[in-house]
Amino acid sequence: MAKNPVCPTPEEHHLHLCELKAKPHNADFDKLFDKPKFVCSNCGGRVNKAENLCAPKPL
Repeated sequence: MAKNPVCPTPEEHHLHLCELKAKPHNADFDKLFDKPKFVCSNCGGRVNKAENLCAPKPL
């Protein structure tokens, strides 16, 4: 698991978009983005669930 000094929940960082993008994708990966409701204020990534971002903000 990569460490991110900006992530407020480093123990869950392996579940965040910035970490998931660096790994091989499976069929469920696209389901993270199909109806985005949150944006990460660190990386700008947009996903469906806040728990998949380091610094989520509602869209």
